[in-house]
Amino acid sequence: MLKALFGPSTLTSMLRGGLEEASATHRAIAQRVAGALPASSSVGFPDALAAQNAQKPASEADLENDMTALADTQLRYEADAKLLKSAYARLRSALRG
Repeated sequence: MLKALFGPSTLTSMLRGGLEEASATHRAIAQRVAGALPASSSVGFPDALAAQNAQKPASEADLENDMTALADTQLRYEADAKLLKSAYARLRSALRG
């Protein structure tokens, strides 16, 4: 009975796995973005302007793609969290009633 409620193939287990996966993906993307930002923000304005003019457009596109992926991952995480909260609420109400 308990395995059917809390086992590895249950909805709550899959949602928790989705939260962990989204969190790991979010951290990896955030580290890539953070690694790209210090180079551009640690120098003065003239140096930053010269560095930006020297950079390839591909790195700008990569940063834009990473930011888009970061927003997508955040939305997935929030959706999984809401679904998990709902599943736990249903389980709680079933145990009470």
